Amino acid sequence: MGLISLVYMSMSHHPMSDEELMRILEVARSHNQSHDITGMLLYRDDLFIQVMEGEDAVVLPLYEKIKTDPRHHHVLEVYQGSIEKRAFGQWAMGFNRVNDADFHDIPGFTEYLENNSEQAFFTDHPNRAIQFLEAFKNHAYF
Repeated sequence: MGLISLVYMSMSHHPMSDEELMRILEVARSHNQSHDITGMLLYRDDLFIQVMEGEDAVVLPLYEKIKTDPRHHHVLEVYQGSIEKRAFGQWAMGFNRVNDADFHDIPGFTEYLENNSEQAFFTDHPNRAIQFLEAFKNHAYF
């Protein structure tokens, strides 16, 4: 067994309310704490970007379950790799609702807005997704 980081993106079937997001976070945080999973979830319009860190024997089955969740579709793995140290170790599941201004605050991300939020912006360059998640690591709320 080894420690891994897995980043995926997906699209919600409808705009998520704060209440819906809170329910997702409550379940995720409870599960993650009991399974030693750390990570962060970002949400913008209908787009989710999430990183999960933990033992591969725990993270990979969880990801398989997440892929079948009916609240979202177009689940796409952006990155998976072994890690020596957790980047999001302080969060069972950090969260931030991202807005367009946030993209302008991070160098190189205005292109994402100009390309109508194409998933390829992240999937073609997985380091962008990781950089984006890292930018919000110290600004999680909920």
